[in-house]
Amino acid sequence: MDNVNRLKVFIVAVAFMCVAIIAGLASIDNYISFITRNIIVMFSTKSSWFIWTSPLCMYFSLLLFKYLITKKPVIFNNKIGSVWGFLAIIGFIFTFFFSFYVDFKLRSEHYITCSKSSWIAPNKYVKDISLCK
Repeated sequence: MDNVNRLKVFIVAVAFMCVAIIAGLASIDNYISFITRNIIVMFSTKSSWFIWTSPLCMYFSLLLFKYLITKKPVIFNNKIGSVWGFLAIIGFIFTFFFSFYVDFKLRSEHYITCSKSSWIAPNKYVKDISLCK
């Protein structure tokens, strides 16, 4: 493998790892803000699902790093890959229903939903309407 391809594989591996870490931390922040009932709670299905897909991204990143170090074709471990894939699917289903629970629970505790700037933006729940800005 030439140096240009090694550099591309390295960049992709680092990108997968960065996505896994940043997305996982952002998702954990959403869960913590809901559990602690902060004054401002940001929560959406998309952002909370990242914690479930982060292990799968990390697995791909580690496989790419293994390929760079050993210079041998990567052999996917079907058991590990299927476990991470299954975890991502279960997490997607859990998060879908959990987002409805979060919306119901926060509205029953008199949180107000701020208007969103776009349909992609996460839901912002606040105790006081003046915090929506």
